[in-house]
Amino acid sequence: MFTNLIQTNLTTLTLGKRIEHFTWSKSTNDEAWELIDEGALEGTIITTDKQTAGKGRNGRKWFSVSGKSLTASLILQPDIHSQYTSCFPMLAGVAVANALDTLGLKSKLKWPNDIMVHGKKIGGLLCEGKTQGKTLKWVVIGFGLNINEQDFELDKKLNATSFFIETNKSIQRELILSTILNHLEPLYQFAKNENDFASIIDLWTKRCDHLDKTITFKGHDGQETGFFTGINDRGEAVLSIEGKEQIFNSGDIHLII
Repeated sequence: MFTNLIQTNLTTLTLGKRIEHFTWSKSTNDEAWELIDEGALEGTIITTDKQTAGKGRNGRKWFSVSGKSLTASLILQPDIHSQYTSCFPMLAGVAVANALDTLGLKSKLKWPNDIMVHGKKIGGLLCEGKTQGKTLKWVVIGFGLNINEQDFELDKKLNATSFFIETNKSIQRELILSTILNHLEPLYQFAKNENDFASIIDLWTKRCDHLDKTITFKGHDGQETGFFTGINDRGEAVLSIEGKEQIFNSGDIHLII
């Protein structure tokens, strides 16, 4: 990945102005936290061409294809109330979906962190935060997107797709990343400065792949079946189960077809 190509396409004031590129990395999120400890500035992006131990949610692994997947992490320093921690996957998801729109690919969002195209997963997000008291001091947003992979390079069991598969066109990963940052910065600045994550939630809801649908939900207490009615102002899932509203702050959603 060429860092100069990322910055050439940026229209941001802060995000992506500093880039740390690693030929290979176990995890760009882990690299981000190490850089924060060393004094990294907000907006720093960590990129790699080969991620050997990428992380998904709940301890899962994220598999990427060297030189074809987009694996990157972004450092943010929000300094806002920690109640908004769960909203950052929504913020990042909207930015990714808007970026893909700009590049000619329509996508949907699945709570809390999946990017979907035609019912298949094209990528995911891993947002990690660090609080100090009730203040959210740092957020690291990890991006994992399938870009130029061909069908045989993706695990059939994962029901995955890529930008190339969907459009029959290859595209520079650098352009994808810069376009995401261009969409993310104004959303982030608005939400932070206006203390208004509700607007971000509204944008996310409009792209939700399973709004007003019956789903199975695997949480810490086992599997539930319910009607997905949306997410609240803290980024938590709201389900109607046997006529009663229930709130979930983590878990896995599966549509019932």
